[in-house]
Amino acid sequence: MVVTLFRHTQAISVLCILSLCILIWMGFSFQGNPELLGFRNPLMDSEIFSILQQPLVNRILAGVFVFWQSMLINRMMVGQKILSTNTFYPALFYFLILSFSPQAIYLSPTLLGLTFIILSITKLLGTYLDQSAYTKVFDSSILMSIALLIHPPFLILSPIIWIGISIFAQVEWRHWALSVVGLLCPWFIVYSGINYFSAEGIDPYYFTHFLVEKNPLSALDRGDIISLIGFGIVALFAVNELLFSLSRKNIKARKSYILILWVLLLTAVYALLSPEHFHLRILVFALPLSAIISNYFYYQQNRKWLNFLALILFVSLFANHFIW
Repeated sequence: MVVTLFRHTQAISVLCILSLCILIWMGFSFQGNPELLGFRNPLMDSEIFSILQQPLVNRILAGVFVFWQSMLINRMMVGQKILSTNTFYPALFYFLILSFSPQAIYLSPTLLGLTFIILSITKLLGTYLDQSAYTKVFDSSILMSIALLIHPPFLILSPIIWIGISIFAQVEWRHWALSVVGLLCPWFIVYSGINYFSAEGIDPYYFTHFLVEKNPLSALDRGDIISLIGFGIVALFAVNELLFSLSRKNIKARKSYILILWVLLLTAVYALLSPEHFHLRILVFALPLSAIISNYFYYQQNRKWLNFLALILFVSLFANHFIW
């Protein structure tokens, strides 16, 4: 049933994802504690963003951003013709992985920065066969830089820009130069603003503290372990199928999935090196794994098997949020 519903049914699929966002991110499972989890960003802690510390506002904005990101992922996969029809698998699996743990259900810098990572990768995908991709490369770098400002540990993911240029665009020095300028521009503007306005409490050097911070110890409860096993099983099947079927895809889809596999690799490095709490590090896996799992569900013919895997994901998610 789940497989059929999200394969083609647009309006009902959007309504289901919106309902799940309200239930999980705005409703009963709002358990994240911004004071205990996450890399502290001086910009996010400043007075201008103090409204984010209000639980009700944080809860509403978190749900809005999760729903928006789910739609962005879906538009990226379908709009860039990585998947050939208007399926809503990417939005569904992005939401499920993002909602993995109740400990991460709040508007964190990680979640906020993911929005700009998605937009940046979408711009990169759009450079395919574009003879004048300079604006898209520059825009992609700007968006990636904004993500770094919001969440500096995303610096580990920044090589995605140059990997994407190498895969999609004609490799020439102007692309590389524009990418570097695009990455530096937002930082230069913020640094200039901090010094010009003498902003108190914002030390530019705080943005590099994550490089020397140690990963916090992560205590996983039974629900986390069961969810990890459930999502891990589905991810292994999906990655394995993609690797074997990659050569049979059209050129655009093949290049896109190669970039997504690079994103998965950099995400694994991020999970090892980031000073984030474990539950927040898992959020970043939603981006590459939602695309890879969507590919598996879209091309796998055994509906009973797919419904079984989908049941595993839903049971793992709801058990972690509402039972343990």
